[in-house]
Amino acid sequence: MTPLWWAVAALVAPAAPAESLSLAAWHGSWSGAGEAFGKPATATLEIVPGESGTTSLTYRLSIDGTPPVRYSADAGYSLDARGRVGGKWTDSYGRTRPVSGGIEGPVWWTHWGSADVEIGRSTYTLEEGGTLAVSDSVLQADGSWRVFAVLRYRRNKG
Repeated sequence: MTPLWWAVAALVAPAAPAESLSLAAWHGSWSGAGEAFGKPATATLEIVPGESGTTSLTYRLSIDGTPPVRYSADAGYSLDARGRVGGKWTDSYGRTRPVSGGIEGPVWWTHWGSADVEIGRSTYTLEEGGTLAVSDSVLQADGSWRVFAVLRYRRNKG
């Protein structure tokens, strides 16, 4: 018979994760196309390992039109043992936004911004066939989410 103290210790001890959580599945150089703000758009993502186990992301978006839009951002993310993401996103307009989120299977999701400016969410979904689908939305006053960009990326060769 197992001593009672051992059974209690087993119940309260944190379980070891079945596998180490990481954003490594998203790492790589990606090129994509889709729509942003109702117009055709192209973009690139560079998602690479950063310092001390972090992940760095560089985003470049081009929207043709008059005038053409060029947007860029750099972000740094850390991931804790429970799959929670934290970090910050700094864009070419000089804005820095806090980021929080998580990973669940093939989906990496983030919430960004703050209530005094805007709150948004981005999802990075690894799809069958090696496609990365990224959707960006902003929270509306009525509690709904308005999608403003959807792009599908392919990993660059080499």
